[in-house]
Amino acid sequence: MRRIIIRNLGPIKDVTLDLNKINVIIGPQSSGKSTIAKVISFCTWLDKKFSKEGLPKKNELTDYIRELKTYHRLSNGYFNTSTQIYFIGDFIELCYNNCHPMTLTKYGFSLSELSANTAIRFEIGMRHSTPIDNNSKVIYIPAERNFVSAIYNLQEYLRDEDNIQDFVLNWYEAKRRYSNENKLNILNLGVEYYTEGEDIDKLHLQNGGDITLQIASSGLQAVVPLITMFDYTTRGIYNEKRPMSVKERDELIKKLNELVKEDNEKKHKIDLLIDVIGSTNYRYSQIIVEEPEQNLFPLTQRDLVYYMIQMCNDPNRNHRLTFTTHSPYILYALNNCMMGHIVKDKIPEPERPELISRNAWINPQLVSVWEIECGTVRSIQDRDGIVSENYFDLNMKTLTDEYFQLLNYYDEK
Repeated sequence: MRRIIIRNLGPIKDVTLDLNKINVIIGPQSSGKSTIAKVISFCTWLDKKFSKEGLPKKNELTDYIRELKTYHRLSNGYFNTSTQIYFIGDFIELCYNNCHPMTLTKYGFSLSELSANTAIRFEIGMRHSTPIDNNSKVIYIPAERNFVSAIYNLQEYLRDEDNIQDFVLNWYEAKRRYSNENKLNILNLGVEYYTEGEDIDKLHLQNGGDITLQIASSGLQAVVPLITMFDYTTRGIYNEKRPMSVKERDELIKKLNELVKEDNEKKHKIDLLIDVIGSTNYRYSQIIVEEPEQNLFPLTQRDLVYYMIQMCNDPNRNHRLTFTTHSPYILYALNNCMMGHIVKDKIPEPERPELISRNAWINPQLVSVWEIECGTVRSIQDRDGIVSENYFDLNMKTLTDEYFQLLNYYDEK
């Protein structure tokens, strides 16, 4: 079980989420959707980092909260004396408590109690006695992603060390995989993406022509970076080796040298061994996306949901996806994916090819959908896991009620 608890952070008052394979957060603008997604992203990254490297020293812990604020641009105004963040990951337990002491033992795991009288307000505990290989790719895809589509000479804009800069760096790593000989099809839009020359972003059109991404429609500028990063992080990186970080390599050398002591012959063999295992593969990806529906026509939003779920359904990798949205079409498409799984055994084989969601069918038990309002959340799934009444439905009723009220005064003559 993975769990995130956030209290009194920005617009969030009290939120508890048991994280699933697919997590969806809906709500009005400025309701705190992105705040939750950013905290999930950051804690997931810490879970991956410390599972590989072991726990940090006590005096380093407060640095990570500063990094959360900087990376995700959460100003000090988001935090107050009652801000609390608790995270139970695959490998670590994290507790950030800005005031009151609390433990996580009631959830079945041990974590040192924090004292209200100590300066140490941030603690991490391992759920396992030794570090475990959690070599996942954690990537945050911000709402500002179309920035990479619209700006020429993007390298000049790499200034702040935040999630936008990190996305830009990941964008360059990913996009160079797609050449004129290895184009990437973009949903059902009749275009293929590739790079040319010195990182020039190009789109190949159905009529045989080519244009630069910078002069394409706003919808393409928004969806091309998203599809490119999704394809790369769910498929592309698994065809490549990930180099060891300097710290990972140093730790490996240290541990191996401890085993052989001063045996020079064995040390020489270890050097050869390190060269062989000096790179490693990712095992799976954990992707967090802000508002995937940006600038997209409803049917394209549908196809995007089918694409994302299909890519995460890879039976060989435990990909995970969290995204925020305020589009009802996203939920309609997600319902199709879950209902397809529920009724799949009853669908006659000849009818299956007609159902375009068929490759994205997913067990509703692997999906969690929450609605956020007034700083708290509630599940909007029924007992079968299908999305039920939510604020989209209520808003639609409000709009149509006014229309029918006005219709009373309409004279066809």
